[in-house]
Amino acid sequence: MNEPVTGAVDIAGLLASWLPRQRWFSAGHGGVSLAPAGQITLVPPVPAPSVVEPATGEIPLPTEGRPVVAPEAAIRRRVGIVVHLISALPAGQPASDAGAATYQVPLTYRSEPVAELAHALLGELRTPDGVRYVYDAPHDPDFVAAWTELIASSSEAMSEAGTPRSRVRGVRRAGEAPPDPHRPAKVLSGEQSNTSIIVGADGADPVMIKLFRVLQSGRNPDVVVPGALARAGNERVPRLVGWVEGEWVQPGGQPAWGHLSAAAEFVAGSADGWRVATGAVTNGETFAQLSAQLGAATAAVHAALAEVLPTRPSTSLTLAALADHLRQRLNWALEAAPALSEYADAAGEVVDQVRHLSEAPDLQIVHGDLHLGQALYSEARGWVLLDFEGEPLRPLAERGDPDLALRDVAGMLRSFDYAARHSVLGLADDDPRALAASTWAGECREAYLTGYAAEAGRDPRQDAALLRALELDKALYEVVYETRHRPGWVEVPLHAVGRLLAKSSVR
Repeated sequence: MNEPVTGAVDIAGLLASWLPRQRWFSAGHGGVSLAPAGQITLVPPVPAPSVVEPATGEIPLPTEGRPVVAPEAAIRRRVGIVVHLISALPAGQPASDAGAATYQVPLTYRSEPVAELAHALLGELRTPDGVRYVYDAPHDPDFVAAWTELIASSSEAMSEAGTPRSRVRGVRRAGEAPPDPHRPAKVLSGEQSNTSIIVGADGADPVMIKLFRVLQSGRNPDVVVPGALARAGNERVPRLVGWVEGEWVQPGGQPAWGHLSAAAEFVAGSADGWRVATGAVTNGETFAQLSAQLGAATAAVHAALAEVLPTRPSTSLTLAALADHLRQRLNWALEAAPALSEYADAAGEVVDQVRHLSEAPDLQIVHGDLHLGQALYSEARGWVLLDFEGEPLRPLAERGDPDLALRDVAGMLRSFDYAARHSVLGLADDDPRALAASTWAGECREAYLTGYAAEAGRDPRQDAALLRALELDKALYEVVYETRHRPGWVEVPLHAVGRLLAKSSVR
């Protein structure tokens, strides 16, 4: 639980205590120095809105706004809204861009505590004008209204004198109706690297606004890719409505530009694929038909991406580079997870097979981090894929590079395995329940690949050696992750490594 800080005299003190406790803060829990990278004030709308109602999670929002004012003036109002952009550096490191991470931390400052926002309270700040109560702004309806209005009106706000030069600019995509800042909203829970807010969940045409907590200079794939698919009319991804882009200053003094937020349609009445799949496992129900439909949806998205974004042919140099990368990852995994040592030689042979392949599918823009939790299912819409940001800790430039579509396929195959085996942890492989889970996962794999092949016109199983290597690479990464963070789960990917290395081809 995040305990609020009392009696702080500057915002840096509050942030130094609060930031390390956030799941999206990856700079560590100690030995970190914070530096301002930008500071932009948004004006609270009037009249004062109600705040989150605990029983419903809904936020009644206000009906009008005012122009941007200086931070000094804003903080003296009923509520001040300040978007802080913060760079985190290892303590003692000279100010430079190397090794620094920039975080987006919007905060609201209130002269009176708000009981309904107690869960979002960072702490109390002593100022010459009295105590100010500082809140994590995505939970505050005033911020939600101001941020939504920024996108709806395609307006911008600038930093003030005395702060690092920075700005934010909302962009509403051409042809899209503006999101209504006056509708109820709620924050989604459970996200690791971003914060998402549903605006208008109480009625028609709800919008999901995602705030990127970790900022990198450049174009974020979660804006670029859905935007390209929306222009192509593809309905297998949530339609992009708009975004917020901004400028800030890096620790070394160089300017940076990038995306701070994305707004897309919220697929009402949907459930994430992980929940649907694990529910089927628990209830002993088949998931094969939905797996086939998910395979077809994945192939349709890949085809659309290949039409509207750059592609590149695979060459012998491409395959050699991939094999080198897979070998590096294998060596890293073997060092990090001793339980993998018995598989070293067999895994090396799988990697070497990639180096000697004569051909491979073209490279294209892909999802980059596809699994059941990145897919939504509804009876009305079928499957849609979301969260095209890729792996958040990878450099942004790498996440936008063309890759093998098979990498997405491999990620989903691994996800079926996790969904099947999460409910039989600790059981022997010959336990009837474990055998049933393995059968369930195998049916999902085959159905997904068959559905993908029917839509794509090319069966991923034609590239069995490549698919096997990519699935093995994913499983090796999972072994390291589980060893470090969830030792009780490590048997799931270890079982997969053994299965993948015990056969000569992918089923």
